[in-house]
Amino acid sequence: MFREITIQRLSAGSLFKLSAIGLFTTLIPFSILMGFGALFGASTVTWNQQAITGVAGLIASPFIGAFIALIFTMFLGCSMAFGLWLFSQFRPLTLLVKELDEVVPNPALNSDPATSD
Repeated sequence: MFREITIQRLSAGSLFKLSAIGLFTTLIPFSILMGFGALFGASTVTWNQQAITGVAGLIASPFIGAFIALIFTMFLGCSMAFGLWLFSQFRPLTLLVKELDEVVPNPALNSDPATSD
């Protein structure tokens, strides 16, 4: 169940974390997919305007994807931090959040062997 919360500001660290998680979990798998294309001879992986094919393309692809995700995270994180800071000057931000389900502790895992019978 989602709950609505109203906040005045979101920290820049939270924005960078959300951006990084979203970009890294999408761009690295996509670049690995492009690396498989390069493995079979397609010019899907390039560096310095040179196509990298074969095993080298497959090996280079996740690193290129991570580099691109890092650059995008820095640019988008700064842009979002500035935009949301500007927005917070005029009105609060309303978010929908899903809380963690409450975990019932297992007494067998938390028992102290020294005090057991």
